[in-house]
Amino acid sequence: MLIDGQMIAIDDAQYENVRQQLQLPAGYMLVEATRMLMHQTGNGLVQIPLPLGYVVGAFENLEGHRQYGVVELTRLKHPI
Repeated sequence: MLIDGQMIAIDDAQYENVRQQLQLPAGYMLVEATRMLMHQTGNGLVQIPLPLGYVVGAFENLEGHRQYGVVELTRLKHPI
């Protein structure tokens, strides 16, 4: 999968682990991720870098419903 423009290999166990971190049903898959948390303050957009190993993930089910959350990806514990 692409994380901030870099191809990162994520195995099935990690997909399952990140889904469970947000307590999402089995039909949700991680489809996008970024290491930057974006926050609209009302005065502008703030970009907050997350600690090593954490991403903001977008999870989508087969109906196209999306859920977002910060999750830990053990694959990212070391710089790429």
